[in-house]
Amino acid sequence: MLKVERLEVITAELKKNGVVSIDKLSEKLKTSRSTIRRDINELETQNSLQRVRGGAVFSKQSTSYEPPFSIRQDLFLEEKQRIAKAAHDLIQPNETLILGGGTTVFELSKLLDDIDPLYIATNDLMTAMELSALKNVSLMVLGGALRRNHYSLNGYFTETMITQIHADKVFFSVDAVDFNVGLMNFSTEEIQTNKKMLKAAHDIILLCDHSKFEKIAFVNTCGFDQIDLLITGKEIDASIADQLNELGVKFMTV
Repeated sequence: MLKVERLEVITAELKKNGVVSIDKLSEKLKTSRSTIRRDINELETQNSLQRVRGGAVFSKQSTSYEPPFSIRQDLFLEEKQRIAKAAHDLIQPNETLILGGGTTVFELSKLLDDIDPLYIATNDLMTAMELSALKNVSLMVLGGALRRNHYSLNGYFTETMITQIHADKVFFSVDAVDFNVGLMNFSTEEIQTNKKMLKAAHDIILLCDHSKFEKIAFVNTCGFDQIDLLITGKEIDASIADQLNELGVKFMTV
């Protein structure tokens, strides 16, 4: 198969599925993994996709597509770890926390073994599994309906449990941030869960890597006026920092 034909197939697969795997493309196109990697590198230079470990994701903005957890976990990982460390430093012993879903919040869960004791509620199965081995954490899993490939629990039972909780802090993430619209998520399944989490906590802290800014997702979660602190990476543009300041949003860049 000619190179131009391979590029067309890769682009078509991205438009169809939002994500491609090097292994599957190699099998489909009957060519080597190294060739597929070179093709992906070329498409990235054309801003047609974004490379991730083991494949690529569609780079053009969509209001309805969210890559699965396994893909998102590797995106901007070093930045997410810095954001998680800054969030960790805000937590005190004896606090009650709500941890929402998302890969940055998951990175925070890996750092909580040195704060004793903590009382944590989460609807995220990956975060719950990480916390389950920590002796310093009293853990409550907010059970509900599973959102497959994203590992969050949502729905009536999750929301009912949250209404019985009063937390010192909630750490949450969103899929998109737009200065005209606010904070947004792709999934309607998670919206009511997120809204109730924000109501249940005294301090509302958003963990948000730089890629989420100036993007649009399907449905609104909340406005900037509902968060107490936004933690993001130093990678954000100066223009974004200026807009946050103009809106009076308290934020940290790390």
